[in-house]
Amino acid sequence: MRIYCERDTLGWFAEPLNAVSGLAFFISAGQAWRQLERTRLREQWDLHLLAGLIALVGLASVLWHASGIGWLHWFDAAAVVAFVLVYWQVFLVRVSQLRWPGLLVGWLLTGAGVALFYLLLPPIFLGSTLAYTPLLALLLAGIVLSTRVDRRLARDLLLASVLFVLAMVVRAADLLLCEWVIVGTHWLWHLLTAGLLFVLVDGMIRHVRLRETRVGNDVA
Repeated sequence: MRIYCERDTLGWFAEPLNAVSGLAFFISAGQAWRQLERTRLREQWDLHLLAGLIALVGLASVLWHASGIGWLHWFDAAAVVAFVLVYWQVFLVRVSQLRWPGLLVGWLLTGAGVALFYLLLPPIFLGSTLAYTPLLALLLAGIVLSTRVDRRLARDLLLASVLFVLAMVVRAADLLLCEWVIVGTHWLWHLLTAGLLFVLVDGMIRHVRLRETRVGNDVA
């Protein structure tokens, strides 16, 4: 079964544009890393981890699309899942300021919501773009939760949501437009999601700085 429009054969380098566009994640990771303070690695290890995970997503994407080796597809998916889980944990701790047992409750509600979605989703759609819908739901939940805490972060999450919707559209259109667009549109998915991940991490970095400034002013 054809997975991407650009790949019409097995073997290495059958998806040159999909593979090269994966380098956009490294650019996003580098830009996010530049926003961080090297001298505060201990206090901001979670933010550094998020920047590193963007690079991991890029590495997995490039390897998968360059080779077409089956197990690298799972590596690609695992890298994305790792970023999502870590980001949501950072959000719950840094933005919602949850601690035990509130953090446990937050994860239980998140897990229940995602599990319910996949239970209700017809099996035929599990490998499709529709399977990414819970990630959009998390972004929308983040907007609601951050509105009263940090409106700038809420706007960043709104921008990320718009980028994600556009990314889902071009991902879904890849095979549908194959007859008219020979190279497909999956490479646009990479560019949009790379931008999306940068917006998410950059927004979180600014939020942490704002939070620290407020705490410093309160102490002073």
